[in-house]
Amino acid sequence: MTVYKLYLKLIRRNSKSILLYLFIFVGIFFMFAIINSSEKTTNSFKEVKPAIAYIDEEQSQLSLNLKDYLSTITVMSDIDSAENAKDALFFGDIAACITIPQGFSEQFNSQHSTNIQIEQREDESNAMLVQQYINSYLQSAATYQKNTTLSLDEIHAQILADQSVKTEISFALANPEKANDDVILRQLFFNYLSFISLSVTILIVGIVMHSINNSEIRKRNLAAPIKSTSMNIQMFLGNLTFSIGLWLLFMIIISIFSNNMLNSVGFTYMLNSLVFFLVALSIAFLAANLIVNVSHPTELLSAITNILGLGMTFLGGAFVPQKLISDTVLAISRFTPTYWYVLVNDKLVDLNEPTLEIFQYIGIQSLFAIACFILSMVVYKNKRVQESI
Repeated sequence: MTVYKLYLKLIRRNSKSILLYLFIFVGIFFMFAIINSSEKTTNSFKEVKPAIAYIDEEQSQLSLNLKDYLSTITVMSDIDSAENAKDALFFGDIAACITIPQGFSEQFNSQHSTNIQIEQREDESNAMLVQQYINSYLQSAATYQKNTTLSLDEIHAQILADQSVKTEISFALANPEKANDDVILRQLFFNYLSFISLSVTILIVGIVMHSINNSEIRKRNLAAPIKSTSMNIQMFLGNLTFSIGLWLLFMIIISIFSNNMLNSVGFTYMLNSLVFFLVALSIAFLAANLIVNVSHPTELLSAITNILGLGMTFLGGAFVPQKLISDTVLAISRFTPTYWYVLVNDKLVDLNEPTLEIFQYIGIQSLFAIACFILSMVVYKNKRVQESI
């Protein structure tokens, strides 16, 4: 197992690069975890009481009743002048300023319309609530006045009584599991894992295999008492050990932060990511065989890593949800394994049990891995033929 031990030794030599990508990934994951924890889904509503200024220039029974009504559903400030109200609006201390001018009651009694002046900030959404409150009160008062013989005080009491009737509203989420922060974080973790698996695997496997397949080292190995078949098997085992070891490391990380991994959906996430790691390994194997005799492999592999890693993950919808990607881009991304990998992760969010469709998508990823592996073997064989000439 000389080649296998050499492979692991070269992996340890590049451990700094692995740790760098690991810290980047964990950092991104924690950042999105914090963002999602601050945007929790709620199943309750809270009544909003906007702050207002009420300037009553008429001091009539109707205007005082309206003020009393608004005081029950808003936060009434003690501002008593238009000048002070403008300052309060400018600094955002109040949402709106209501001014009751002279002739307010007379116009209401004769036309059932009013000349109330409402000033508000353009960026203040709660001011619309104040307008609705005023319209609701005056419309109710006009209706009672038209159809009953009640006095203004009696109408006011009736409106307050109507307002005091509370209706309890309850609702249920169509998919409560989807609103679970843990489920969302699990989806994000596995989607972003596609980038780190491609990047680390292509870079590290490429560097290690280039070191072993370097023409000078290869000639030395061929002269050693090691069969070519044995050497290739040991290299394959080294690649497989690295990929599965890296995959296990990330599965341990997500198992620490998620409480929903030990179920059928959680195991499907793991299976999907394992297959994608094998896809990344086959791509790395192909890249390594293509650059066997390149003089500066690290720089070239870094470029390949950035192009393939970022390109495939962006196209596949790992960073931007697939539903927000245009149809043209999605049509192109279907020719990448990342699209099918992310599609599985996104669909698992809505499922309690994996379906046959999910395993079909995972199977498509396996075909990508097989195709890349076969292509890399063809490239490898052609390189050997050229070396023997």
